[in-house]
Amino acid sequence: MEVAEKFIDQGESIKFVLQALGISRSSFYYTSYSFKKVGRPVSHITMKVGGTWVNNSTVIADIKRILSQEFVDYGYLKMTYELNDEDYQYIINAKKVYRLMRENELLNIGRVKVTRTPREWVKTLLPQATIDFSYWEIDIKYMPIQGDDRYALMLTVIDVVSRWNMGFIMKWNINYTHVIELIESIIKVYPLPKKVILRNDNGSQFECNMVRQYLIKKGIWQEFIRPATPEQNAHIEAYHSIVESSICQKYELDTLKMGCDTVNRFRVFYNFKRRHSGIEYRSPYRYFLDKGIDMKAYLQQWK
Repeated sequence: MEVAEKFIDQGESIKFVLQALGISRSSFYYTSYSFKKVGRPVSHITMKVGGTWVNNSTVIADIKRILSQEFVDYGYLKMTYELNDEDYQYIINAKKVYRLMRENELLNIGRVKVTRTPREWVKTLLPQATIDFSYWEIDIKYMPIQGDDRYALMLTVIDVVSRWNMGFIMKWNINYTHVIELIESIIKVYPLPKKVILRNDNGSQFECNMVRQYLIKKGIWQEFIRPATPEQNAHIEAYHSIVESSICQKYELDTLKMGCDTVNRFRVFYNFKRRHSGIEYRSPYRYFLDKGIDMKAYLQQWK
């Protein structure tokens, strides 16, 4: 059998070798010992819009440049969209981006691995919104301020449809007055539809009668998630998870002001640059721009 396999590995046909050696075809199981790769060879160049070609080393350098930006923690899929965008103009698919990032150990740059336990998501109770700024989620996150050896509280409102961060407040303590203050600032800036729904948990800041009466007066319908079901507030929970990995696990914040400044920078990045799978791997800014709305020009009038 070994003799037959050697001749077959040298290129002779299985049928010819077996006949020459008098071996029955039904009793022979061939396993190749040559480790020749088959299929299309790996490409070492990449095309750009316009038909020009560059070496893959240039692509890798651009990937590293993107990953070096503050708050960027892209995997291969979001990186593919970034490389194909107008800033870089590559014609490259996700499979190739994955290979380049894997070969150069770039898949987990800046990421913290988190062990997650399986849980059931209540999909039917998630917001079913289609109109921009019509459905908000609000929540509070603890932010460690290492310099003061204590936690601040960050209150944030996210638009469910566009993923736009509509505003935030960061204080040592958050009460119902801050909830009203934040929502009032949002109402003054953004073009709101006739019906607006605000989804929140059962925190005392949101259950307060002052907040509930204020929202009724402003024509905003308040919606409470069921106890112990943060998945029903999934969009703001996802945002806070991004803040956790992009800020809390990467920075030591010396003061509350430093924390506010860092979150402000992150908010600009999040709204104008960070890609979101829920809006077809676009940033919230690009989402609006594709609808003919330039949020930069719109917000300028409110500065």
